[in-house]
Amino acid sequence: MNETPTPNLAVTLTNIASELRALSNAGLQYTDDSYQIERYHRIIGLSAQLTSLANGQNAAELRQLFLDDMHYKTPYAVVDAALFDDADRLLLIRRADNGQWAFPGGACDVGEPPMIGAAREVWEETGYIAEVTDFLGIFDNRYNGGSSFHHLYCLLFAGRAIGGERLITHETLDCAWFAEAEMPWAEVTPSHLTRIRHAFAWHKEPTTPVFFDRVEWQPEATDQHADATRPDGTKLQSPKVTAEG
Repeated sequence: MNETPTPNLAVTLTNIASELRALSNAGLQYTDDSYQIERYHRIIGLSAQLTSLANGQNAAELRQLFLDDMHYKTPYAVVDAALFDDADRLLLIRRADNGQWAFPGGACDVGEPPMIGAAREVWEETGYIAEVTDFLGIFDNRYNGGSSFHHLYCLLFAGRAIGGERLITHETLDCAWFAEAEMPWAEVTPSHLTRIRHAFAWHKEPTTPVFFDRVEWQPEATDQHADATRPDGTKLQSPKVTAEG
């Protein structure tokens, strides 16, 4: 009999706090009412307290951090690069912030195509010049071991190094090439485990489908349905949600 996994309380609190924060930021964009603004700021403060309970950071410092980043209304796009060499080894970095191995990657810059962002991150974090050749998938950090207080969509690209040299930067403690059998799995950033396994699977079999998180979804009537009409112009008295629409 399959057992339902026990939810990680810290991750659950972080996700709830992140959603409250994003909803508050969106609400602040559409109101000039001082009372509503005060309420939304209060919700941001509660989001900081929940995040503090989850990760131990100071709630006041988190609140200020959140207030300084009012653009967080939708998930952030980040990019990773899976570079393989001729010996079928994968390039990873050991992050300076947590000491764990991960793909080179990070946030996209405004005006930058995602594949260029992936190549830039490789250059900045490893010293190698990357040729990006393939798109492997998009990974939602909430379904893949992520614990960030931001909701992230990670776009994973593949390619190869065509120049440069191995460097250690202020963001890394090391960078190295690993065969799948030599992977230090216990020292890998948890949110990168699914991505790394998918990258190796794709490298062995390039017809491996592009990855996306397959999550069940049940549609619910929204405010937009209140004014919805049928093609013949008649209005729904009570919108019903069905699998066929």
